[in-house]
Amino acid sequence: MRNKIIFLAMALLSLAYTSKAESVKIDDFTITAGETATVTIDLTNTHTNLTAFSLTLELPEGITLVEAKATARYAGTIVVGNPAANQYNICGIATDLATITGNSGALVTLTLQAADNLRPGEYTGSIKNVDFITTGRMHINPTNSTFKVTVEKGTAALLGDANDDGLINVSDITTIINYVLAKNPSPFSFVNADYNGDGLINMSDVSGIINVILGR
Repeated sequence: MRNKIIFLAMALLSLAYTSKAESVKIDDFTITAGETATVTIDLTNTHTNLTAFSLTLELPEGITLVEAKATARYAGTIVVGNPAANQYNICGIATDLATITGNSGALVTLTLQAADNLRPGEYTGSIKNVDFITTGRMHINPTNSTFKVTVEKGTAALLGDANDDGLINVSDITTIINYVLAKNPSPFSFVNADYNGDGLINMSDVSGIINVILGR
């Protein structure tokens, strides 16, 4: 009985160790507001019999997943679910128990879309709840990981067009004043309203828009 307990404990310790031997990550990347970017989910693995997998991808607000495709490392099918805003469940299904080839490199290619009015700056995304299944039905659970997303201002932004109607006029000044007074104007484009690009919406932006209207 004592030997069985020792064996079971050793098996559990071995599983805990091997679950940390694999790592899944997305490298930090840059995306422009209003445009798309292609990034990859990279897997480093020691097991050579990994087949099906699932994970949760959390993206910053304003960035959406357009498409997820398997790379040459995986012959299975990629299925994507969207249970909540900016959260995606990505699953790899291999009906013929095809295994992931190699020990490092891109596993899934992602096409991401940034909203036109996404504010420039740095954001954080994450990969969570990672679960790989081996052909022997063992579960391998790498730890969660995070990545940084740098958003750049898009060329589609019309600085000063705070109400996003395609024009720069007195209505934009009124919109910004209402925003400063916490009246939650709608529609409202933070990127366009931040005329001087300092990350704040205040009377300095109003002054800049007035100069545009007056042709200064």
